[in-house]
Amino acid sequence: MKQLFSAFVCLAYLSSGSTASKHVADGMRGFEGNTPRSHDIQRFMKNQVQTSNFTDGAALKKMRENRAKDVRDGFQRAWKAYRKYAFGADEINPLTLEPLTTRNGWGATLIDSLDTIYIMGLEDEFKEATEKVRSINFDKNDGEPSKVFETNIRYIGGLLSAYELSNDRMFLKQATALADIMLEAFDTPTGIPWQMWDVQTGTGSSETGPATLNNLAEIGTYQLEFFRLSQHTRDPAYHKAAQRVYDVLLDRNDPKKGTSYSVPGLYPIFLDIKSGKFLTGKPNLGGGSDSFYEYLIKTWALSGFRLQRNLDMWNESLKAIKKFIVSKGSDKRLYMGIGDDEGLDSISDTFTAFFPGTLALASRLLNDDETFDLAHNLLVSSYNTFSRMPTHIGPENFGFLPDGDDDSDLLRSQRAEIKKYGFYLDRPYYLMRPEVIESIFYFYRITGDEKYADWIWEIWQGIKANCEVDGGFAGVRDVRLGREGGLIGKQESFVFAETFKYIYLAFTDQNVISLDDYIFSTEGHPFKRSIPFNGTF
Repeated sequence: MKQLFSAFVCLAYLSSGSTASKHVADGMRGFEGNTPRSHDIQRFMKNQVQTSNFTDGAALKKMRENRAKDVRDGFQRAWKAYRKYAFGADEINPLTLEPLTTRNGWGATLIDSLDTIYIMGLEDEFKEATEKVRSINFDKNDGEPSKVFETNIRYIGGLLSAYELSNDRMFLKQATALADIMLEAFDTPTGIPWQMWDVQTGTGSSETGPATLNNLAEIGTYQLEFFRLSQHTRDPAYHKAAQRVYDVLLDRNDPKKGTSYSVPGLYPIFLDIKSGKFLTGKPNLGGGSDSFYEYLIKTWALSGFRLQRNLDMWNESLKAIKKFIVSKGSDKRLYMGIGDDEGLDSISDTFTAFFPGTLALASRLLNDDETFDLAHNLLVSSYNTFSRMPTHIGPENFGFLPDGDDDSDLLRSQRAEIKKYGFYLDRPYYLMRPEVIESIFYFYRITGDEKYADWIWEIWQGIKANCEVDGGFAGVRDVRLGREGGLIGKQESFVFAETFKYIYLAFTDQNVISLDDYIFSTEGHPFKRSIPFNGTF
């Protein structure tokens, strides 16, 4: 257990200035102490993710070009409003045009949007944004604690991706400066990070619950960005800190029937950062858990298939997810609920819709057709939450009736919606979240089937018709009613980082950000797969 309390000697590396390669074993040994075999690595490297069989034809090519332009024009309209009324602010309220400070005032929308701007070829916008980013001082903020997880995926991830695309080292310098500040949040008795970190006082806290509370997603969504940052800086400190989270989770928690952690690989949502022990929160793939599972397989792929523990954890989790989370609904579609060996709660949210795309990616990385079929069935039910709405956009939360279950506990309105849609709406608002679009994008790039691009185009038409306003794109209070049901003055940075990016990439040239060349972070930031890793930084 001694190693559990020694990880932060790695902080010394941050000021060492050494450029010598440093070997690390963190994460490279699997559950059985095995390291990845070279012939397995070679086999995985040969597996093709993105199809090369896209449909050709002059008319289709022209239509795709027109669609890509339409999406880019929509992005530019929203960016123009942000630039005019809130440039450098975290967000803009698209209804009132007010600049908003929601992510410490460092410019969340500015940084989260960088790679989308670059990918769309908006040279003037990228140049102007670059100069604005150059002037940011991360030692100063709005005085509020930083949410460490969000700071990583929006700021650090956005800066790293911009660096890889543009080769401007300023972005790497800024990413490193911010990561060094956030790395202090990992200096806890277990190495599991605080949920909130006060840059001014150097103290940690929880966002809402007991001071030492954190959730699965917000401790397990650093591994991708921190691995890549260690590669670029040749400093293992970041990778070690992120991998240590897995050390603690696996060492401090044994699955036991009748407890909150009862199924191997199916983790409760909440835990205590001082003890490293799980607390409460039934396992699911939605908010609070989602990107933990996503980063198991994606970080493994980004490492050149060398982080064996990531793969073992993914395989263990997937086995449990298939058994306890996936459930057939009364409409015979497969849904993702909340569950373990004590039963299933048939409620889901739009965050879970990331999983079909990630599962499809994993199936191609591992050449696993059975998993791909499951991914497709889950995609259909996720897309159905959008396509069955008259607005072509879907709800934040919804419920379903497990096949064979009695519906007597449901409200009359819920029974009516299940009969009409196959599910009922729990939280009917839409905040421009990207997960459904993201998963459809993966299926389009993996299969080349144009129907998936058409699905995304249909959603884009719904977004324009119901969400677009003078200040950008607002949320919708009720997807059954659309614009007429009222709008929400919220346009988070992920609208630019993810929603626009995945829509655009469904119509631009398919070789732009190929899935064989890049791995997307949970915030939609692409990282190059070509940067080699052999166990040293």
